[in-house]
Amino acid sequence: MDNQKVRQHKFVEKAPVPAAILMLILWMFIFEVIQTIIELGIHMVVSGYKVGSGPVGLFAGAIVSLALYKLWFNPEFEGMLKGDLPLGFLLGLIELGYVLVSYVPNLIDGSFSLKPLTWVIIITSLTAGIKEEFLFRGVIVSTLLRQWKDRNMFLQATLVSGIVFGLIHAANVLAGADPVQTLFQVIASVGVGIFFAAVYIRCGSILPCMFYHVLHDIIAIAAESNVAENGIMSAKALSWGDAFSLALSFVLATAGLWLIRSAKTEQIREIWDRKWKPGRSNSHA
Repeated sequence: MDNQKVRQHKFVEKAPVPAAILMLILWMFIFEVIQTIIELGIHMVVSGYKVGSGPVGLFAGAIVSLALYKLWFNPEFEGMLKGDLPLGFLLGLIELGYVLVSYVPNLIDGSFSLKPLTWVIIITSLTAGIKEEFLFRGVIVSTLLRQWKDRNMFLQATLVSGIVFGLIHAANVLAGADPVQTLFQVIASVGVGIFFAAVYIRCGSILPCMFYHVLHDIIAIAAESNVAENGIMSAKALSWGDAFSLALSFVLATAGLWLIRSAKTEQIREIWDRKWKPGRSNSHA
């Protein structure tokens, strides 16, 4: 690739973390605008259609946002979808196991129950899984790894993605979620975010992360008595099951960090040297 044809992104090169956060905010806005415009258009044509009640705007927002991010870094970036999909879906089974094992305490004490699977639960889960993986793994990790190409920086990119993902869940309080339950959700989400970031870094595609995130949310909303169909958590008495789930999130985070261990550095660098096409001067911190 001819270096002269590569657009300059000096802020990304000089300050990767602030740049990644600003990119997150920008693409969050872009995604919301596209999704809202499509949904309002459907509402105007289809009588009785409620904005946010279908997947069309969500999928349109995802497709256009993915394309615009790739175009922003054209011709350098391969995109967020290509990668080792079999590896990604295989690694994602660890996260699915984490979700299922977290309900063992409920099975033991007889409190486990499932809500009927409604359209609201499906749309809520699709929205969270697709949008959050695009933003917190796709945008943040991809932007950071444009510059960061060694073992220590793979670790830092994973941590930045996981911590920002966890902290954003604190905003659920503004939507009426219980503060104590939200605190537990924030901590657990850091672990989940670290794991999904590691999967994306290892396989190079966000599709497995999206798939397992959607599945995670469907199970969590359906199986948690204090979680409404729109994903908002209400107050409940804390139990040993909550402590068990929190401990599992640390195990999941540890599993994620193991996925990007030193032995995998060359394999990961090869993936990301391909995704960010060689031909320009990369910064190896």
